Amino acid sequence: MTCHLILVSHALTQWNVDKRIQGHTDVPLNPKGVKMAGLLAQRLEQEPLDAIYTSDLERAWQTAEPVAARKGLEIVQDIRLREGRSIRQERSATYPTLAFDKEVETEAALLCRIRDALSDIARSHDGQTVLVVTHGGALDFFISWLLAETGQSRDRYLGVRMALNFLAFSQGQWQCRRLNDAAFLDRRLQSDADHNI
Repeated sequence: MTCHLILVSHALTQWNVDKRIQGHTDVPLNPKGVKMAGLLAQRLEQEPLDAIYTSDLERAWQTAEPVAARKGLEIVQDIRLREGRSIRQERSATYPTLAFDKEVETEAALLCRIRDALSDIARSHDGQTVLVVTHGGALDFFISWLLAETGQSRDRYLGVRMALNFLAFSQGQWQCRRLNDAAFLDRRLQSDADHNI
C-alpha cells in the first residue's frame, strides 16, 4: 500500500520577516503567520487526513493547530523534524535555543535525519494520508534530494512558505506527486513570506 504525505513548511514568524536565522531557536508565529495557519486549515478541510506530525518547535506545531482542531486529530511532535542546527543560528534571551544532540549539523546529517523521520512516519501510516509540518531548510534538502534521486529533477521545488507538497511512499520508494501548491494563500500575507528562511 501507499502512504500519502503532505509536506508543509511552518507559517511566518517575525524572524522570517527580519531575515534572522532561527535554527533551533524556538520562535513563535507572528500575527500574519497565525492567519496563514488558518488558511492552511481551510485548504485542507476537504482533504482526508489520518495523522499530523510536526517538529517540536513552536512555530511548526502552531501552524498545525488549526488543522488538528478542524480534523479532530492529535499533533505528534517529532524532534527529528526540526530545522537544521547551524553555527549561524541566532540566540535570543526571549526565545530559547532548544537542546539537541549536536551543537552544529552538516547538511548531510540534516538530510539523513529528515529522510529517516519521514520514512518512519510513512511506514507507520501505510494506506493513510499524513500532514507533516516542518521547516524550510529541512524541506528544501529533502525534496531536492528526492527529485534528484527519483529522476524527477525536471520538476521544480520553489521553496514557497506554506505551499503544499504532495508525496507518496510505497515499498520503500518515494515519489513527488505535486509540488508548490500555494494558491490557497492570501497574496497579502504571502508577500512577506515568499521563500523559506
